[in-house]
Amino acid sequence: MGDPLKEKVHIVGVGEDGVLSMNLKMMRLLQDAEWLFGSERLLSFFPNHDAKKIPIQSNLKAIIEVIQSNLGRRQMAVLAPGDPNFFGIARDLIEQLGKEAVEIVPNVSDMQLAFARIKESWEAAYLGSVRNRPLEDIIEPVRHAAKAGLFTDLQNAPSAIAEVLLAQGIENRTAYVCENVGGSDERITEMDLAQLPGKRFSPRTILILLKRSPQEIETQRIQSNTGKRSAPIQPSPPSDEEGRL
Repeated sequence: MGDPLKEKVHIVGVGEDGVLSMNLKMMRLLQDAEWLFGSERLLSFFPNHDAKKIPIQSNLKAIIEVIQSNLGRRQMAVLAPGDPNFFGIARDLIEQLGKEAVEIVPNVSDMQLAFARIKESWEAAYLGSVRNRPLEDIIEPVRHAAKAGLFTDLQNAPSAIAEVLLAQGIENRTAYVCENVGGSDERITEMDLAQLPGKRFSPRTILILLKRSPQEIETQRIQSNTGKRSAPIQPSPPSDEEGRL
């Protein structure tokens, strides 16, 4: 009978504070791993690990083939940000390798952290991703959602999303741009959706949109007509403890 830890590839969620975000089970799985797969950013969190480190870039198909051919022979772990099963790499690995060959060990999702930072519940929110996905897919769900959280990327950045939504008549939203959530350079910026076009943010950004109530819209109209402005937004300071494992 073979080593059960070699019969599966373990997909381990990693937070922005690296080892500090991980529980004992995660650490034990990684400690004995012979091969570590992950983005260069995540692999850099483990500079002293003796495992062979294999970067995942645009070569996911080739990576999956390597993993498949070494199941039962090598103890392997895939590092993924946050929760690998929430718009993450877990789906691709399961589709190609099968559920029996995969073990998922999640961390706190960046989306969960982002909603915690702005102190809003995400229970009834529309949650989606435009990373390598067409923007058109999120238009109607966002239109009908009181709250929406979106994973973004360089191509489909918050400014591009705002332009598409505004062109489709989706307005009266408060936008929270949550950059590098959980990291030392975390920044949370609040503004009207209409102010987003043309602005640039980090590639690791979550966009949260909150639909304003009729009362809020009327208050904003009155303030605009009287020349009153709300207080400037202060970025939320990063926390090493809030929402972490």
